[in-house]
Amino acid sequence: MNWDELIGHKDVVKILQAMLASGKVPHALLFIGAAGIGKSLVARLLAAGLLCGNSSAKPCGHCQACLMYSHGAHPDFTLVCPDGASIKIDQIRALKQFAALAPSVSSGRVCIIEDAEFMTVQAANSLLKLLEEPPPGFVFILVAGTAQPLLPTILSRCRKIQFQPLPPTILAEALVSKGYAAESAVVAAKLSGGRMGKALGLLAPDGLAARDMAAGMIEGLSGQDTVNIWNMASQLDGLETKEILTVLGFLLYLFRDMVLLAGKHNEQLLYNIDLAPKLVAHTAKWPEGQSLAALGAVKDTIRAISGNANSRLALEALLIHLKDLAGKGD
Repeated sequence: MNWDELIGHKDVVKILQAMLASGKVPHALLFIGAAGIGKSLVARLLAAGLLCGNSSAKPCGHCQACLMYSHGAHPDFTLVCPDGASIKIDQIRALKQFAALAPSVSSGRVCIIEDAEFMTVQAANSLLKLLEEPPPGFVFILVAGTAQPLLPTILSRCRKIQFQPLPPTILAEALVSKGYAAESAVVAAKLSGGRMGKALGLLAPDGLAARDMAAGMIEGLSGQDTVNIWNMASQLDGLETKEILTVLGFLLYLFRDMVLLAGKHNEQLLYNIDLAPKLVAHTAKWPEGQSLAALGAVKDTIRAISGNANSRLALEALLIHLKDLAGKGD
């Protein structure tokens, strides 16, 4: 495990490597960024560097500490993840017991807390006491999608490091270097929002199933059979809320691309380049005005369902509206 494994985030890596080289690492760091952006990998690399026994390049990957860490057997490292939907106070109590022990292999100890924003209030208050009086040589690395749910007192005791999405071109190049086809890599890079983890998920078998379902919806709405509306609403309503929102998110991207195509704007900005010919054909029924209106309607439905609206009614209303817009385009 070394820093060369990481794609992008050069500014963050530079800061962390400088901390390691100087030996001046804050006792608590908070990594913030979207899921799949790479912050967990950076946290693991930093933990390996903190535990590494080499005097220069950290982590070196071949000292006793690095080998133990890479095999998940380093006694001076612990990982805290949500137990179910949240991180509970019993997990922080166990962390306190771990923190009270002296290092046995490395010069210090490290704890990574994944999805830290999902700590219960009791767990967060218990962790705060640890952060206020950290054990000597102990480093906490909190990893979170957003800082908003965390206690202000916890935030004030952490050095915050923000992770930004990777530029699509850099991400696509990295995916091609991993053996993926160029067109597929570009599509995944754009649809992932610059997140390596998300892009790899999209490139997995059936990774684009939700996108293809959204594309099928546009195909069905462009036809004459109104029964499709009820069939599509029923199919979508059978999904979990998170899955419904994922499909609608892809529908948003598709209508965005149709706006670009119908208005003859810069096609270099397309996300779904692999579906471009089909989307061009749909613009006969979905010219620029209708595609823009559809874009707004999908956004409104995403907000409604995210706000706990009745998903079946919201989906039916959306599909009826989209069908009406398609008819106007024709």
